[in-house]
Amino acid sequence: MKSAVHFILITFLLRFFVSCKSKTIDTTINTDAPKVAVKTTTVTYGEIDDIVSLNGKTVFLKKDAVISSITGYVKKVNVQYGDEVHKNDLLFEIQTKENRALENSGLVQELASLKSGIVSILAPSDGIISDLNANSTGMFVAEGAQLCTIVANKEITVLVNVPYQYNKWIKINKACKIILPDSTFLDGNIVKIMPLINAVTQTQDVLIKVRDNRQVPENLNVIVQFVRSNHSNAMLIPKEALLTNEAQQAFWVMKILHDSLAINVPVKKGFENNRMVEIFSPDISVNDTLISEGAYGLPDSTIVKVVK
Repeated sequence: MKSAVHFILITFLLRFFVSCKSKTIDTTINTDAPKVAVKTTTVTYGEIDDIVSLNGKTVFLKKDAVISSITGYVKKVNVQYGDEVHKNDLLFEIQTKENRALENSGLVQELASLKSGIVSILAPSDGIISDLNANSTGMFVAEGAQLCTIVANKEITVLVNVPYQYNKWIKINKACKIILPDSTFLDGNIVKIMPLINAVTQTQDVLIKVRDNRQVPENLNVIVQFVRSNHSNAMLIPKEALLTNEAQQAFWVMKILHDSLAINVPVKKGFENNRMVEIFSPDISVNDTLISEGAYGLPDSTIVKVVK
């Protein structure tokens, strides 16, 4: 009987010893686990704008139609599609039907007396030749027929369809930034607000005059940005330091304490631009260290290793 009791007691002690040893080993593994490598940034104070971005396109508003002043035949074409011309440059010569008939008949004396049978068509303005309808000699044209179009390509205007919700911020002479597809930008000002609303899209046509002299083609899709409001002395962080959920309804940052402990701090988001975002939180102050890379998926109170 005593032997059986001793056997049970020894077995229990052995199991207890093994259990304690296993726990000691697990604790050692967790302590030696590799730390998450992260990069950091600091909180700063600065100025930030509330920017509205809208789609627009470039348009040339001034287009002069070059028309034939007489009925006759195209005697000379002095331009090609895309040529740059200046006011009073010779574009076409139109021959009257009578002059052409005499020329074909070989009556040189009578032809010489009809010098007025050749009419010169001059450029009414500076620009680029577009819609070249009279592109070859011998073509018959009626009086008033359009020979070509001259586009004033140095007067660039941007057309923007502005939703009516932004109407109170759209004013004549308001400055805008126009971003081109190559990431360069132009400066402009609002010059005209059309007093009509598109019945389907509920947008209003707004024309922006470009201040720069850069040559830009027509129908180029651009992004137009204008400032709706401004905050000075805002608490700013790089956009990559701000974390959010899938619904983008909650925002937080990972703040570094004691050089290695990352804690989750909820924040509210304010204005933002392409690089920085304004945040509000009583638990964040200027010069605090936040994780800028490596914070995705980190739980609260994670031990991290800061790398450069």
